[in-house]
Amino acid sequence: MKSAIAGAVFLLIGAMALSAVPADVTYTEGDASIRLSNGRQQDAQIGDVMNTGDTLKTGRDGQAELDQKGVTIKIAGNTVFTLMEREQGGKTSSVLAVALGSIKFHYGKITGSEPLVSTNSAVAGARGTDFTVFSGADGSTLIAVDAGEVTVESQGQSVDLAANEGVEVPLGRPPGDKFTVQRNQVDYSAWNEGKLDAMLSDPLAAMTSIETAMAGYEKDVADYDALFKQYRAQLNTERANLVTIINQKGKEEANKYESEVVTPLVVKTTALGLNLRYSSLAALSLRRFVAGRLYVFLKARYITQPSAETWTSFLTHYNELLAGFETSIVPHLVEADI
Repeated sequence: MKSAIAGAVFLLIGAMALSAVPADVTYTEGDASIRLSNGRQQDAQIGDVMNTGDTLKTGRDGQAELDQKGVTIKIAGNTVFTLMEREQGGKTSSVLAVALGSIKFHYGKITGSEPLVSTNSAVAGARGTDFTVFSGADGSTLIAVDAGEVTVESQGQSVDLAANEGVEVPLGRPPGDKFTVQRNQVDYSAWNEGKLDAMLSDPLAAMTSIETAMAGYEKDVADYDALFKQYRAQLNTERANLVTIINQKGKEEANKYESEVVTPLVVKTTALGLNLRYSSLAALSLRRFVAGRLYVFLKARYITQPSAETWTSFLTHYNELLAGFETSIVPHLVEADI
Protein backbone atom coordinates (compact mmCIF):
# COMPACT_ATOMS: atom_id res chain seq x y z
CA MET A 1 0.00 0.00 0.00
CA LYS A 2 2.89 2.36 0.67
CA SER A 3 4.02 1.98 -2.94
CA ALA A 4 0.55 2.95 -4.15
CA ILE A 5 0.63 6.10 -2.04
CA ALA A 6 4.11 6.97 -3.31
CA GLY A 7 2.91 6.40 -6.87
CA ALA A 8 0.03 8.82 -6.40
CA VAL A 9 2.37 11.44 -4.96
CA PHE A 10 4.79 11.11 -7.87
CA LEU A 11 1.92 11.38 -10.35
CA LEU A 12 0.89 14.65 -8.74
CA ILE A 13 4.46 15.98 -8.84
CA GLY A 14 4.72 14.95 -12.47
CA ALA A 15 1.49 16.76 -13.31
CA MET A 16 2.79 19.93 -11.71
CA ALA A 17 6.05 19.66 -13.66
CA LEU A 18 4.12 19.23 -16.89
CA SER A 19 2.34 22.53 -16.23
CA ALA A 20 5.57 24.29 -17.19
CA VAL A 21 5.29 25.21 -20.88
CA PRO A 22 8.19 24.11 -23.13
CA ALA A 23 9.59 26.41 -25.84
CA ASP A 24 10.04 25.32 -29.46
CA VAL A 25 13.07 26.46 -31.45
CA THR A 26 11.69 28.00 -34.66
CA TYR A 27 14.82 29.69 -36.07
CA THR A 28 18.58 29.68 -35.58
CA GLU A 29 21.50 31.41 -37.25
CA GLY A 30 25.24 31.36 -36.56
CA ASP A 31 26.58 30.26 -33.18
CA ALA A 32 23.65 29.03 -31.07
CA SER A 33 23.74 26.12 -28.65
CA ILE A 34 21.51 24.56 -26.01
CA ARG A 35 22.74 23.26 -22.68
CA LEU A 36 20.18 20.78 -21.34
CA SER A 37 19.32 20.60 -17.65
CA ASN A 38 21.23 17.29 -17.47
CA GLY A 39 24.43 19.07 -18.55
CA ARG A 40 24.55 17.80 -22.14
CA GLN A 41 25.23 20.46 -24.79
CA GLN A 42 24.11 20.49 -28.42
CA ASP A 43 23.86 22.88 -31.34
CA ALA A 44 20.46 24.58 -31.43
CA GLN A 45 18.38 23.50 -34.41
CA ILE A 46 14.90 24.25 -35.70
CA GLY A 47 12.52 21.75 -34.13
CA ASP A 48 14.40 21.43 -30.84
CA VAL A 49 12.29 21.74 -27.69
CA MET A 50 13.56 23.56 -24.61
CA ASN A 51 12.25 22.42 -21.24
CA THR A 52 12.62 23.80 -17.74
CA GLY A 53 16.29 24.16 -16.81
CA ASP A 54 17.56 24.25 -20.40
CA THR A 55 19.74 27.19 -21.49
CA LEU A 56 20.20 28.62 -24.97
CA LYS A 57 23.38 30.61 -25.60
CA THR A 58 24.29 32.59 -28.70
CA GLY A 59 27.71 33.79 -29.82
CA ARG A 60 28.59 37.09 -31.41
CA ASP A 61 27.08 36.09 -34.76
CA GLY A 62 24.33 33.93 -33.30
CA GLN A 63 20.57 34.43 -33.30
CA ALA A 64 17.64 32.25 -32.33
CA GLU A 65 13.88 32.43 -32.13
CA LEU A 66 11.63 30.44 -29.84
CA ASP A 67 7.89 30.02 -29.50
CA GLN A 68 6.36 29.29 -26.14
CA LYS A 69 2.64 28.79 -26.66
CA GLY A 70 2.13 32.12 -28.44
CA VAL A 71 5.04 34.00 -26.90
CA THR A 72 7.71 34.75 -29.51
CA ILE A 73 11.22 35.06 -28.06
CA LYS A 74 13.82 36.64 -30.37
CA ILE A 75 17.31 36.08 -28.98
CA ALA A 76 20.12 38.33 -30.19
CA GLY A 77 23.84 37.58 -30.32
CA ASN A 78 25.95 37.22 -27.15
CA THR A 79 22.88 36.30 -25.12
CA VAL A 80 22.18 33.66 -22.46
CA PHE A 81 18.55 32.58 -22.00
CA THR A 82 17.20 29.96 -19.57
CA LEU A 83 13.71 28.52 -19.31
CA MET A 84 12.78 28.33 -15.62
CA GLU A 85 9.67 28.03 -13.46
CA ARG A 86 8.43 29.08 -10.04
CA GLU A 87 5.29 28.92 -7.95
CA GLN A 88 3.33 32.14 -7.65
CA GLY A 89 -0.18 32.66 -6.35
CA GLY A 90 -0.79 28.94 -6.10
CA LYS A 91 0.16 28.31 -9.73
CA THR A 92 3.32 27.11 -11.44
CA SER A 93 4.51 29.88 -13.74
CA SER A 94 7.08 29.77 -16.51
CA VAL A 95 9.97 32.19 -16.10
CA LEU A 96 11.92 33.43 -19.10
CA ALA A 97 15.34 34.26 -17.68
CA VAL A 98 17.73 36.62 -19.49
CA ALA A 99 21.10 36.21 -17.79
CA LEU A 100 23.02 38.29 -20.31
CA GLY A 101 22.34 39.96 -23.63
CA SER A 102 19.25 41.15 -25.46
CA ILE A 103 15.88 39.49 -26.11
CA LYS A 104 12.72 40.85 -27.72
CA PHE A 105 9.43 39.38 -26.51
CA HIS A 106 6.15 39.39 -28.43
CA TYR A 107 2.98 38.15 -26.77
CA GLY A 108 0.49 37.11 -29.45
CA LYS A 109 -2.39 36.92 -26.99
CA ILE A 110 -2.85 38.20 -23.45
CA THR A 111 -4.49 35.54 -21.28
CA GLY A 112 -3.68 36.74 -17.75
CA SER A 113 -1.23 33.89 -17.13
CA GLU A 114 1.75 35.15 -19.12
CA PRO A 115 5.22 33.89 -18.13
CA LEU A 116 7.40 36.17 -16.05
CA VAL A 117 10.62 37.58 -17.45
CA SER A 118 13.60 37.74 -15.09
CA THR A 119 17.14 39.11 -15.19
CA ASN A 120 19.90 39.34 -12.60
CA SER A 121 18.35 42.52 -11.19
CA ALA A 122 14.62 42.55 -11.99
CA VAL A 123 11.43 40.63 -12.66
CA ALA A 124 8.95 41.80 -15.30
CA GLY A 125 5.30 40.88 -15.61
CA ALA A 126 3.86 41.50 -19.06
CA ARG A 127 0.42 42.87 -19.75
CA GLY A 128 1.57 44.01 -23.15
CA THR A 129 2.53 42.62 -26.48
CA ASP A 130 6.01 43.87 -27.43
CA PHE A 131 9.00 44.73 -25.27
CA THR A 132 12.76 44.23 -25.21
CA VAL A 133 14.91 43.20 -22.27
CA PHE A 134 18.59 44.13 -22.08
CA SER A 135 20.69 42.38 -19.43
CA GLY A 136 24.05 44.04 -18.87
CA ALA A 137 27.50 42.78 -17.97
CA ASP A 138 27.21 44.47 -14.57
CA GLY A 139 23.90 42.75 -13.77
CA SER A 140 21.80 45.82 -14.53
CA THR A 141 18.66 45.68 -16.66
CA LEU A 142 17.04 47.95 -19.22
CA ILE A 143 13.50 47.27 -20.40
CA ALA A 144 11.92 49.15 -23.30
CA VAL A 145 8.24 48.72 -24.21
CA ASP A 146 6.98 49.05 -27.78
CA ALA A 147 3.33 48.17 -27.12
CA GLY A 148 1.15 47.23 -24.15
CA GLU A 149 2.18 47.42 -20.49
CA VAL A 150 4.95 45.84 -18.42
CA THR A 151 5.41 45.94 -14.65
CA VAL A 152 9.05 45.87 -13.57
CA GLU A 153 9.91 44.94 -9.98
CA SER A 154 13.14 44.98 -7.99
CA GLN A 155 13.97 45.21 -4.30
CA GLY A 156 10.30 45.31 -3.35
CA GLN A 157 9.50 48.30 -5.56
CA SER A 158 7.81 48.33 -8.95
CA VAL A 159 7.17 50.63 -11.89
CA ASP A 160 4.54 50.30 -14.64
CA LEU A 161 5.68 50.94 -18.19
CA ALA A 162 3.42 51.82 -21.13
CA ALA A 163 4.21 51.95 -24.84
CA ASN A 164 7.39 53.89 -25.70
CA GLU A 165 8.50 53.91 -22.06
CA GLY A 166 11.58 52.32 -20.55
CA VAL A 167 13.34 51.90 -17.23
CA GLU A 168 16.78 50.91 -16.05
CA VAL A 169 17.31 48.77 -12.97
CA PRO A 170 20.79 48.75 -11.38
CA LEU A 171 21.85 45.49 -9.76
CA GLY A 172 20.67 45.26 -6.15
CA ARG A 173 18.63 48.48 -6.35
CA PRO A 174 15.01 49.49 -7.10
CA PRO A 175 13.96 50.52 -10.62
CA GLY A 176 15.05 53.99 -11.72
CA ASP A 177 12.86 56.69 -13.22
CA LYS A 178 10.88 55.96 -16.36
CA PHE A 179 12.05 57.53 -19.59
CA THR A 180 10.68 57.91 -23.11
CA VAL A 181 12.23 55.61 -25.69
CA GLN A 182 11.69 55.54 -29.42
CA ARG A 183 11.23 52.23 -31.24
CA ASN A 184 14.60 50.50 -31.87
CA GLN A 185 16.40 53.47 -30.33
CA VAL A 186 18.42 51.57 -27.74
CA ASP A 187 21.77 50.21 -28.94
CA TYR A 188 22.45 47.25 -26.66
CA SER A 189 26.11 46.96 -27.63
CA ALA A 190 26.84 50.58 -26.73
CA TRP A 191 24.75 50.40 -23.55
CA ASN A 192 26.41 47.19 -22.40
CA GLU A 193 29.90 48.44 -23.26
CA GLY A 194 29.28 51.45 -21.05
CA LYS A 195 28.17 49.18 -18.20
CA LEU A 196 31.26 47.03 -18.59
CA ASP A 197 33.57 50.04 -18.64
CA ALA A 198 31.96 51.47 -15.50
CA MET A 199 32.22 48.10 -13.75
CA LEU A 200 35.90 47.73 -14.59
CA SER A 201 36.69 51.31 -13.56
CA ASP A 202 35.33 50.67 -10.05
CA PRO A 203 35.29 46.91 -9.43
CA LEU A 204 34.81 47.28 -5.67
CA ALA A 205 31.59 49.23 -6.19
CA ALA A 206 30.51 46.56 -8.66
CA MET A 207 31.26 43.85 -6.10
CA THR A 208 29.18 45.71 -3.50
CA SER A 209 26.18 45.54 -5.84
CA ILE A 210 26.81 41.87 -6.55
CA GLU A 211 27.13 41.11 -2.83
CA THR A 212 23.85 42.91 -2.11
CA ALA A 213 22.02 40.97 -4.79
CA MET A 214 23.58 37.66 -3.71
CA ALA A 215 22.61 38.30 -0.09
CA GLY A 216 19.00 38.66 -1.25
CA TYR A 217 19.14 35.32 -3.05
CA GLU A 218 20.81 33.66 -0.07
CA LYS A 219 18.02 34.92 2.22
CA ASP A 220 15.35 33.65 -0.17
CA VAL A 221 17.06 30.25 -0.35
CA ALA A 222 17.37 30.03 3.44
CA ASP A 223 13.72 31.02 3.95
CA TYR A 224 12.41 28.59 1.32
CA ASP A 225 14.66 25.81 2.62
CA ALA A 226 13.43 26.23 6.21
CA LEU A 227 9.79 26.13 5.11
CA PHE A 228 10.46 23.25 2.72
CA LYS A 229 12.00 21.13 5.49
CA GLN A 230 9.12 22.00 7.83
CA TYR A 231 6.47 20.97 5.30
CA ARG A 232 8.41 17.89 4.19
CA ALA A 233 8.62 16.68 7.82
CA GLN A 234 4.88 17.28 8.23
CA LEU A 235 4.21 15.49 4.96
CA ASN A 236 6.20 12.45 6.07
CA THR A 237 4.18 12.34 9.29
CA GLU A 238 0.89 12.52 7.40
CA ARG A 239 2.02 9.83 4.96
CA ALA A 240 2.62 7.54 7.93
CA ASN A 241 -0.81 8.47 9.32
CA LEU A 242 -2.35 7.63 5.96
CA VAL A 243 -0.92 4.11 6.10
CA THR A 244 -2.38 3.68 9.59
CA ILE A 245 -5.80 4.90 8.43
CA ILE A 246 -5.76 2.48 5.49
CA ASN A 247 -4.98 -0.43 7.81
CA GLN A 248 -7.43 0.55 10.57
CA LYS A 249 -10.33 2.35 8.85
CA GLY A 250 -10.24 1.21 5.27
CA LYS A 251 -9.82 2.68 1.82
CA GLU A 252 -12.73 5.13 1.88
CA GLU A 253 -11.49 6.96 4.98
CA ALA A 254 -7.95 6.87 3.63
CA ASN A 255 -9.02 8.45 0.33
CA LYS A 256 -10.76 11.25 2.23
CA TYR A 257 -7.70 11.83 4.43
CA GLU A 258 -5.42 11.81 1.41
CA SER A 259 -7.58 14.37 -0.40
CA GLU A 260 -8.03 16.70 2.55
CA VAL A 261 -4.64 16.46 4.27
CA VAL A 262 -1.90 14.70 2.30
CA THR A 263 -2.46 16.10 -1.20
CA PRO A 264 -2.50 19.80 -0.09
CA LEU A 265 0.76 19.17 1.76
CA VAL A 266 2.30 17.59 -1.35
CA VAL A 267 1.29 20.61 -3.43
CA LYS A 268 2.68 23.09 -0.91
CA THR A 269 5.90 21.15 -0.36
CA THR A 270 6.45 20.78 -4.10
CA ALA A 271 5.88 24.52 -4.63
CA LEU A 272 8.42 25.39 -1.95
CA GLY A 273 10.94 23.02 -3.54
CA LEU A 274 10.31 24.66 -6.90
CA ASN A 275 10.95 28.16 -5.53
CA LEU A 276 13.98 26.96 -3.62
CA ARG A 277 15.50 25.72 -6.87
CA TYR A 278 14.46 28.87 -8.76
CA SER A 279 16.25 31.14 -6.26
CA SER A 280 19.29 28.87 -6.29
CA LEU A 281 19.52 28.99 -10.09
CA ALA A 282 19.09 32.77 -10.05
CA ALA A 283 22.03 33.00 -7.64
CA LEU A 284 24.05 30.73 -9.93
CA SER A 285 23.34 33.06 -12.86
CA LEU A 286 24.56 36.04 -10.85
CA ARG A 287 27.76 34.25 -9.84
CA ARG A 288 28.48 32.88 -13.30
CA PHE A 289 27.53 35.71 -15.65
CA VAL A 290 28.21 38.79 -13.53
CA ALA A 291 30.70 38.03 -10.75
CA GLY A 292 32.56 35.38 -12.75
CA ARG A 293 32.88 37.54 -15.86
CA LEU A 294 34.09 40.48 -13.77
CA TYR A 295 36.74 38.20 -12.28
CA VAL A 296 37.94 37.11 -15.74
CA PHE A 297 38.13 40.67 -17.06
CA LEU A 298 40.03 41.93 -14.02
CA LYS A 299 42.40 38.97 -13.93
CA ALA A 300 43.40 39.72 -17.51
CA ARG A 301 43.83 43.43 -16.72
CA TYR A 302 46.02 42.83 -13.66
CA ILE A 303 47.88 39.74 -14.82
CA THR A 304 51.19 41.66 -14.70
CA GLN A 305 50.24 43.47 -11.47
CA PRO A 306 49.15 40.68 -9.09
CA SER A 307 49.89 42.85 -6.04
CA ALA A 308 47.88 45.87 -7.17
CA GLU A 309 45.56 47.05 -4.39
CA THR A 310 42.49 47.15 -6.62
CA TRP A 311 43.03 43.53 -7.67
CA THR A 312 43.83 42.16 -4.21
CA SER A 313 40.89 44.01 -2.61
CA PHE A 314 38.55 42.73 -5.29
CA LEU A 315 39.91 39.20 -4.90
CA THR A 316 39.20 39.26 -1.16
CA HIS A 317 35.56 40.18 -1.77
CA TYR A 318 35.25 37.72 -4.65
CA ASN A 319 36.60 34.80 -2.64
CA GLU A 320 34.24 35.64 0.23
CA LEU A 321 31.35 35.68 -2.24
CA LEU A 322 32.35 32.26 -3.58
CA ALA A 323 32.72 30.81 -0.10
CA GLY A 324 29.24 31.99 0.86
CA PHE A 325 27.84 30.71 -2.42
CA GLU A 326 29.33 27.26 -1.90
CA THR A 327 27.83 27.04 1.58
CA SER A 328 24.39 28.55 1.06
CA ILE A 329 23.52 27.95 -2.61
CA VAL A 330 25.41 24.97 -4.06
CA PRO A 331 23.67 22.34 -1.84
CA HIS A 332 20.36 23.39 -3.37
CA LEU A 333 21.34 23.27 -7.04
CA VAL A 334 19.55 19.95 -7.39
CA GLU A 335 15.91 19.00 -7.58
CA ALA A 336 14.38 19.11 -4.10
CA ASP A 337 13.41 15.63 -2.87
CA ILE A 338 10.00 15.38 -1.24
